[in-house]
Amino acid sequence: MNARTVLRVNAGVVLAIGFALLIPLALSLIYADGSWNSFLLPSAVMIPTGVLGILVTAPVGRTAEFVSNRDIYLSVTLAWTLAALAGGVPFLIEGSFDSLVDSTFEAMSGFTTTGATLLSDIEGETPSILFWRSMTHWLGGIGIVVLFVAVAPLLGVGAARLLGAEMSGLTQPRLTPRIADTAKALVVIYLAISVAQTVALLLAGMSLYDAVLHTFGTVATGGFSNRTASIAYYDSFVIEAIIIFFMTISGVSFAIYYLLYTRRRLSVILDRELLVYLGIIAGATLFVWGVLVLDGDYGSSAGRALRDSLFAVSSVITTTGYITADFDEWDTAAKITLVLLMFIGGCAGSTAGGLKVIRVIIVFRTIIQDIFKMIHPRAMTPLKIGGTVVPESVRIAVLGLFAAWLLVFGIATFMVSLQENLSPLSSATAVATTLNDVGPGLDQVGASESFEIVNPFGRVVLTVCMLLGRLEIFTVLAVLSPAFWRR
Repeated sequence: MNARTVLRVNAGVVLAIGFALLIPLALSLIYADGSWNSFLLPSAVMIPTGVLGILVTAPVGRTAEFVSNRDIYLSVTLAWTLAALAGGVPFLIEGSFDSLVDSTFEAMSGFTTTGATLLSDIEGETPSILFWRSMTHWLGGIGIVVLFVAVAPLLGVGAARLLGAEMSGLTQPRLTPRIADTAKALVVIYLAISVAQTVALLLAGMSLYDAVLHTFGTVATGGFSNRTASIAYYDSFVIEAIIIFFMTISGVSFAIYYLLYTRRRLSVILDRELLVYLGIIAGATLFVWGVLVLDGDYGSSAGRALRDSLFAVSSVITTTGYITADFDEWDTAAKITLVLLMFIGGCAGSTAGGLKVIRVIIVFRTIIQDIFKMIHPRAMTPLKIGGTVVPESVRIAVLGLFAAWLLVFGIATFMVSLQENLSPLSSATAVATTLNDVGPGLDQVGASESFEIVNPFGRVVLTVCMLLGRLEIFTVLAVLSPAFWRR
């Protein structure tokens, strides 16, 4: 194992977070909210530590160092763990939380773009603390490691695999010949969408501060808001429409935008995964709306029911987690639909969590194919999606991930449910929403509740679930396996 590589990557992450803390520090001084010390102290430690770590682990000579898969998996897993630990320090200094478990939970929720929170009175926090809390979404959305590769490609031949291990989905991580250019292209797309949404929200009447914070949460499909009531606080159709649009496009593979820009052809939007993704949103919205109307939850206001249905479906399938209505009060069929959407998630190569639409397509097509083979055992039926044959190795990998996802969900649910005062529904949806990086669950951890009721052991389990979901399970499980540490 190349310890130098692992240390260099994590030193870069510490340096990046140290510099990022300077932004809420400046905001604290502008707002005079008294939280400047919560950012100055950790930044003063992290920046020199990161610089020293990069200098000490610099490659010796011009020969590129060998980077193994073990180095990549360990680097990425430690990078996200370290980011959560370091990113939670301002919460501890500020006094928002009084334990490392709680501050790490909140920071991990931010960096993994989950949006689950332990804060019950969000408005009680200072503007700069809430800004940092939402900023962790934005940094985590594109990936600290991706940003690191884009700015300082110090890993040479290992950079492509580092980016591939961090990026979720089945899409190839290399969009350009040079991996650093690929990372930079992703960052430019990310910035462009962020600026566009901020401007749109400003025109809709939001303040600059609120617009930036909700852009952080939307483009990163995170969901942290500076309002306890989330988007429902504004009660604005225009604001909701803007956020629905940007949540939806943020759940689309960034490769689609890159190819659309470089090839200048609209044919790229006919991607099978994208069409299915949009179809699921449309179908689920109409179903939930129909359930709400028939159940009489909205009385004669069918328009408001459709508005809340579209927002909830878009928010959940993109794993953003913003709310405009307490869907915990909805009919059971509507709630089950939202839970299923949690597991589906957005498109591969997007900032969204979940299994990803392309994997769901492969699992579904595999089931259909196996049924067909039972009827026609001699037929040759290659698995195709959009006219392209899916390699058997990919199909097996997807089925393996699907099985691992269900296994982790079951084990984690059992562990969280050991808490006596937590209902089975709360335990199951708490795991589902953190494993799929969504945010709100149901019942005691519902849309209008925080995760404050979960005990410290459960919070640790859910924190691990966030990490597993963000890195899509196998990267973390590989590091935790005994075989990983054997020579």
